[in-house]
Amino acid sequence: MNTRFSPPEIDRTAAEWAARRCSGLTSQDQSALDRWLKADPRHVGAYAKAEAVLAQLDRVGAAAPDALRMTVFSPPNGSVLRRRTMLVGSVAAGLAVTAGGAVWLTRLLGQESYSTRVGETREIVLSDGSMVTLNTDSRIVVHYGKARREIQLLQGEGLFDVAKNKKRPFVVMAGDTQVRAVGTSFTVKLLPEQPVQVLVREGVVEIKRPQVPQAPPVRLVANTLALAPPQAPISTEAVPRIQVTRDLAWREGRIAFDNETLANAAREFGRYSDIQVRVPPELENQTITGLFVSNDPVGFARAAAISLNLHVEVANREVRLTR
Repeated sequence: MNTRFSPPEIDRTAAEWAARRCSGLTSQDQSALDRWLKADPRHVGAYAKAEAVLAQLDRVGAAAPDALRMTVFSPPNGSVLRRRTMLVGSVAAGLAVTAGGAVWLTRLLGQESYSTRVGETREIVLSDGSMVTLNTDSRIVVHYGKARREIQLLQGEGLFDVAKNKKRPFVVMAGDTQVRAVGTSFTVKLLPEQPVQVLVREGVVEIKRPQVPQAPPVRLVANTLALAPPQAPISTEAVPRIQVTRDLAWREGRIAFDNETLANAAREFGRYSDIQVRVPPELENQTITGLFVSNDPVGFARAAAISLNLHVEVANREVRLTR
């Protein structure tokens, strides 16, 4: 019978194998490693992460001050056993970063990560005074270098209120799309199977795709919306100021709709709650207008039912609208 190990146990074993490889593997060791990798697909992923963390440690070690390098990376007396023990501990710590968040390794590399749960919003003040407000189920990685300030939006949506610094542009990367600003306020949204969306509230931003250098950058002024579909040109449109305000209602825990279809409204509520709103095909194009609590899909469905003369059924963490 196969034993199922927990993720922390697998990560620890992966760290041990990566550290042993640094010290040199015998043919018997290599065979044992091969067997361990084949035993469970999770082992392959954990070992790849361990190797990546070791590579990061090597880069950090080369750049770190002598005192830090001696403390973290140089085992006393050249002991192979002590070195292996320290490597295992360092790799295990790095794997904890990969699995769960910001610990010493990300900060040592000049990076910090932030995230929100489903239904949660969060404000983060960055070291230069810029502020990021994350919407529901969102994740970013912050890297501030001497030449520029870079944010990678991995998923979700963020509002970026940028502190002015012409010598260090503020750049948000979302998929293959780069949004560059100096001092402004704008949102970037990266959702599955949807184009990257950029909405400028104040100032000017510049959008481009670094992988397509021949394409000229697109400049956006305040009250402008841009859509950047994959493998397609970036489109822009001017939007009323009231729409900008409406699109930012999520900062106050609200969702604002103006003549929105039920299908799109239900999809939007799905970002903020594990309770899903189900709309039958014959009702998808019915429209709704109003301001709703973002994490209350039941309240939204009941309000829509009253407005459109529909029925509501709530069961098994689903809300169904029917005629």
